[in-house]
Amino acid sequence: MSGRTPLVLMYHGIGDVPAASDPDNLYVPEAAFAAQLDHLAARGWTVLDEAGYLSALDGAPTPRRSVLITFDDGYVSVLERAAPQLARRGMSAICYVSPGLDGQAPLPGMPPESRLMTAAQMRELSAAGVALGCHGWAHESMPGMSTEQLEQCTVRARDELHSLVGERVATFAYPYGHHDQAAREAVAAAGFACALATYDGAGRLAIPRVDINATDTARTFELKLSRVYPLARRALGSAPAVRRAAHRVLGHAARS
Repeated sequence: MSGRTPLVLMYHGIGDVPAASDPDNLYVPEAAFAAQLDHLAARGWTVLDEAGYLSALDGAPTPRRSVLITFDDGYVSVLERAAPQLARRGMSAICYVSPGLDGQAPLPGMPPESRLMTAAQMRELSAAGVALGCHGWAHESMPGMSTEQLEQCTVRARDELHSLVGERVATFAYPYGHHDQAAREAVAAAGFACALATYDGAGRLAIPRVDINATDTARTFELKLSRVYPLARRALGSAPAVRRAAHRVLGHAARS
């Protein structure tokens, strides 16, 4: 057992999307996602559900290799592709959704996989064992928002999601990973048990995550499970070109 905070993985969509249609590498192929879940199981990782993760944050004894799987944005592919793969393995996850974007269709030039879940699909996902978390109201960057805007992103979004699933929505993820002190205070005031960021952490109200994306290979996925990866990723954060080059060398992650 370990007192260390469990690792948190951040996915977006699941699907076989050509690189030209996915410049941000958001969509992990379903076969790769399945292989990553199998890798976690084979290497002895414990995949936590929401309750288990929150208990770990509160100091409950947790296996040293513990991980929380999260999805941002609420793409339909999380329901249609990720949830069945998780269920086959008895694994859970949290999907962060923005209720103000209920069922938004793909923008021009975007792949079909960018379609967002409707309220009914969010309920279906929750019933399938994937918890819903709050991702703001309409996926807007929160730093610099007014008090009223912050309340919409936290309290109104929380209440709307609560009405959808009939239970407490316990956790929050900042859109784009952006947060400032006012945003963190608004999240705390709304009663969320914790909030997730991307790379820039600030305690329990901005927990860093490790991004898993379309360019990852088995080798880079294993690297990202290492405790040294977040430190290396932050060190390279101010040098995007160097970071991309390092990723190519480590994973030979070319996409066709």
